[in-house]
Amino acid sequence: MTTATGTEHVRAASGNAWPALPAVLRDRAIDPAHPRYGLVRSSYMAVGSPLLVLMAERDVEVAAAVRYAGDVREAAGEKVPFSFRSGGHGMSGSSVNDGGIIVDISGMNRIEITDAERGLVRVQAGATWGDVAAALQPYDLALTSGNFGDTGVGGLATSGGVGFFIRSQGLTIDRIRGARIITADGSIHWVDEQHDPDLYWAVRGGGSQVGIATEFLFQAERLHSRNGDASVINQMAGYLVTDLPGFVESWSDWIRSAPREMVSFLMLRPVNDRRVSIQAINVWSGTDVDKATPVIESGAALGRLTSHEAFMAPYPRVVPTPRAQHTGQQHIRLRDVLVDQADRQLGAAFAESFAHGTTAMGELRSLGGAMSDVPEDATAWAGRHQEALAATWVQPHGQTLEDESFAPIRRLGTGAYGAYSSDTTPAAAELAWPGDTGQRLRRIAERVDPAGLFDQGIHLRRDAV
Repeated sequence: MTTATGTEHVRAASGNAWPALPAVLRDRAIDPAHPRYGLVRSSYMAVGSPLLVLMAERDVEVAAAVRYAGDVREAAGEKVPFSFRSGGHGMSGSSVNDGGIIVDISGMNRIEITDAERGLVRVQAGATWGDVAAALQPYDLALTSGNFGDTGVGGLATSGGVGFFIRSQGLTIDRIRGARIITADGSIHWVDEQHDPDLYWAVRGGGSQVGIATEFLFQAERLHSRNGDASVINQMAGYLVTDLPGFVESWSDWIRSAPREMVSFLMLRPVNDRRVSIQAINVWSGTDVDKATPVIESGAALGRLTSHEAFMAPYPRVVPTPRAQHTGQQHIRLRDVLVDQADRQLGAAFAESFAHGTTAMGELRSLGGAMSDVPEDATAWAGRHQEALAATWVQPHGQTLEDESFAPIRRLGTGAYGAYSSDTTPAAAELAWPGDTGQRLRRIAERVDPAGLFDQGIHLRRDAV
């Protein structure tokens, strides 16, 4: 295959040839012989071996790529893998593949403040959240997202978005006021409350199951920070814990009673059979020191401190953005659930999981607040009542051992964040989109993608596997 002549001599396992690339894509195509192939074949979580990477920079190119992927499957007579990525940080690794096609929209990364007073910002899906934070900072604006700046906007903004403002602003999907999405037939749609409200509902939390989102209209929030520079108060605390169930219960009581401005993320690492090292990243939205100080002090008193600092900084400095080249460098795998309560039982479940040699570390993220104000049926994210996200980082020792290591925590889960997991099984999809939410999402996906083109990663379409 060459990028100049198309793809006529590429053959699928069936022996059928791929059709030639349309003219609009030929200058965007990278094949294994291309000098840039090594730079675009992989994501953060996986090394891919695609036969074709299409570096789309316009909606019409994404639409042409989607149509082409459908044509390839039809010509090949089989489900040639088809993946798409924005930032390439996706935790499941499904934004790359072997032997198929990848559409990469990282070049679609424009960020435009359209109304600073109302906090309205248009963001293309290939931008990263670190760049979004930096663009908003001069206006004293911030937008809830994840906790890592290299993450792409598209994957997170369609899947959920559990970030440092979740208790004051809700999920990232709750800040979407409109989106451009390209469906399986190559049609380009702008969706919002007035335009295809079903598809608008599905793109907010349904992940990649209904199409490729290429642009969003978000409503950010003004922080009213002291210097007008989108500053927050960041507390970093380290604890050495011998009673993990007791600590988890105390942490839960503390964050539940804290004002919505405070969010807490915990990283838990087993030291030995008795002790667990815990690193807390607590972020207070804004710079109200008088209101934040007693909350920070009570958070520091949760356990035996090994380190502690609290400082004020512009939000972009709180979100690490290393801009690393993705080479499949992260080999760890993740599991997560949403839990109704972070209590002693959850702490004991973490301890049991740590006793399994496959578990490397654990994670607890506070939920609630503004996230829980949104009705359960308002978006394709059904988990509105849970208090915490509980996750483990596990060694890649195979599905069976990974499942065994997570089982104590999995039993307590009443939901899941599908995009923050390496588990793409049907059971994981049912937990992420349960009941009426899953049924509605499945119906919409079947309407806009009847052939199941968007079948990579976690999804509800069992017929598309």
